[in-house]
Amino acid sequence: MIAAATDTLHLAILIGAILLLIFIVTDKRVLTLGKLIFQSVMRYLTGLFIELDPIGILKNYIAEMKKNLAIMDEQLGNLNGSIRTLQNQIDTNQKEAEHSMALANQADKKMSAGGLTSLDQQQYMSAKVTNQRHAASLININKSLTDLRDKLKILYDQLIRWRATAEFQVTDKENRVSEEEMRRKALKKAYSVFQAAKKIFRGDPVANQIYDQTLEYLADDAGQMLGEMEDFNRLANKLMTNMDLETGAINDEAVKQLTEFQQKLLPASVAAVSDQTSAAPANKKDDYSDLIK
Repeated sequence: MIAAATDTLHLAILIGAILLLIFIVTDKRVLTLGKLIFQSVMRYLTGLFIELDPIGILKNYIAEMKKNLAIMDEQLGNLNGSIRTLQNQIDTNQKEAEHSMALANQADKKMSAGGLTSLDQQQYMSAKVTNQRHAASLININKSLTDLRDKLKILYDQLIRWRATAEFQVTDKENRVSEEEMRRKALKKAYSVFQAAKKIFRGDPVANQIYDQTLEYLADDAGQMLGEMEDFNRLANKLMTNMDLETGAINDEAVKQLTEFQQKLLPASVAAVSDQTSAAPANKKDDYSDLIK
């Protein structure tokens, strides 16, 4: 019972799916929607293909037109051959009809000459009638074939004019495609130059960011180096100033000590002279200071 119920459930689901599929397939709104979706997808794909190779599409179109033109030439040749065949058949029928009429006339002359038996008379009469009927049949056939030939000639002449017009259109479109191809090549070259110029003016966002970061790094690095050099210059100036002060203090102390030592060693008169000498202008330096330097 469980298996039967399961099979029944599966059957119901299958029937429901089939009915849903039939409804989808037969519903006009669903069909219309599917048709519109298909057209939109095909239009989108066609647009993508046109963007990829527009000149190639035009060349394929021209090649297809030339192919149809070649088929038209072949069919025109076949039509001209049919007209010639009809004309040959008409000429053959005409000759055969004239021959049959000549045979009928000859039979009529034989009967008019007299001296024929009744059997010969009947045979000549039968031959005359047969040839006349055959000639009449051929003449009727020629009328029909002649009418068909005239119509085909008119159609052939019309098709020749159409063929000339078609060839002109193919040539005109081919020239237009050649013009568009040359224009596209020139524009692509110009556009490549434009793209290069645009890249120079606008630049790549990533490259611009790297460029700005590099400039910032160079500015920061230069500022850092200049700051370090300025700090070192201030420190060096301070050290040099201290060294100059210490050197001056050492020189003054040495001069003082030498003066005191001189006063101790020299006599009093020399000391007096030395005192007078020391009373000279203050801006004059002692010889010992020069010696120490």
